[in-house]
Amino acid sequence: MIAVKLSYIAQQLGWRLLGPDQVITQLVTDSRLVQSGDCFIALYGDNFDAHQFVEQVVAQGAAVLIVSQAQSIRDTNVSQLVVNDTRAALGQLAGLNRQLCGAKLIAITGSCGKTTVKEMIAAILAQRGQVLATLGNFNNDIGVPLTLLRLTKDDEFAVIELGANHLGEIDYSSALVKPDVALITNIGAAHLEGFGSIDGVAQAKSEIFNHLGQSGEAIFDHHSDYVKDLYQLNHFRKVTTFSSEGDKTAKFYAYNITMDTQGRVSFILCNEGGEQSIILALPGLHNVANALAAAAASFAVGATLEQIEAGLRLMDDVSGRLNVTQLTQKLTVIDDTYNANNTSVAAAIKLLGRYSGQRILVLGDMGELGEHAIACHQNLGPIIEQQQIELLLTIGTFSQYYASGFTGHHQHFEDKESLNLYIEQQLRSTKREDTTTVLVKGSRSAKMEQVIGYIKALPATVGGIETC
Repeated sequence: MIAVKLSYIAQQLGWRLLGPDQVITQLVTDSRLVQSGDCFIALYGDNFDAHQFVEQVVAQGAAVLIVSQAQSIRDTNVSQLVVNDTRAALGQLAGLNRQLCGAKLIAITGSCGKTTVKEMIAAILAQRGQVLATLGNFNNDIGVPLTLLRLTKDDEFAVIELGANHLGEIDYSSALVKPDVALITNIGAAHLEGFGSIDGVAQAKSEIFNHLGQSGEAIFDHHSDYVKDLYQLNHFRKVTTFSSEGDKTAKFYAYNITMDTQGRVSFILCNEGGEQSIILALPGLHNVANALAAAAASFAVGATLEQIEAGLRLMDDVSGRLNVTQLTQKLTVIDDTYNANNTSVAAAIKLLGRYSGQRILVLGDMGELGEHAIACHQNLGPIIEQQQIELLLTIGTFSQYYASGFTGHHQHFEDKESLNLYIEQQLRSTKREDTTTVLVKGSRSAKMEQVIGYIKALPATVGGIETC
């Protein structure tokens, strides 16, 4: 957070200041983490109200409190900023911090790929200067303000992820971010329970452009079903589109795309600045589109093609997103457990299809689909069939419908203990000369990372396979 006086905050935001004027540099929302000199904001929710911890945080050394009603405090050195609503105040303070910062801000949303694209952009821009990026999935009405409050005077770029499960949420967060560049990775069947339809998803994602200035740049997929609507929405702004299908009418496009048997991708990236050979650190053909989106956003704030290449080649894995681990010479595990929707599950299935030997696909439910849940799971069955997956294992309420149109071996489970034991039995029965690849995926609610943990904890000699 940029150092600022309480009196300035009170004047700018219309808050009431009680106690001495001070400078704050650190805002804390968790009472357990408060240290001497911190500013504590007393948030609330359906099942908690942090105002009850005021005495505790003052004892821990909190110098400033942001509260919705004045507190009786004996220590006259503790200041209070009294506001109408502390949740709204968090956003207001974050917006003020953003105004005080000189960094170029890129905002990202989309049905899937937004975290991967965020990490790609951060890796690219790190070749140019200091970058702040959203941690994990802090992309909601609390997470976005907390990210903005991490901005300092030293940050040259910031990459902010915006998520939503209902209309108006991205409009709110984009109003705080006021991005210089706004990017939609894609529009697909995610959070349909909250949005009602794909059209509702498109409307929600498009809110990211609501607070993009006339001099800002809008970026989206050249092949989106909503491309005409997105162009119309941004007719008075600079627009950049990207194409992973080699369409030269897009400002960023790829050609000569190749993928090896392990899913590693290379291609030639083209734009008005020339061409650049790209080798992706992350596996999967779908990451070509993600890389193009990241390249377009990075280019918009000054990155060169050489910096784009270096960032994409050197970036780290994104946790829970197609993390490939070779456990033994014959056993590979792909962890794609962070989340799931139709687009990302299809991409994972196609990646698994590139591997030789026995392929085991382990799928949990896709969440938040409402009345569309059965159909969305059924729609992926033909893709599993096309990739000729040898073994499909499912767990959850709707995951059994993945088997629709799949003629291979399918086993459904009611609990993870049974699923894990079955996977272990399959691996133990694998012939010494055979290779096996296991891909595990599901929505956050399915907690499929527990399956990954179980497999990785198995003895390296399972099935008589020697370690690497």
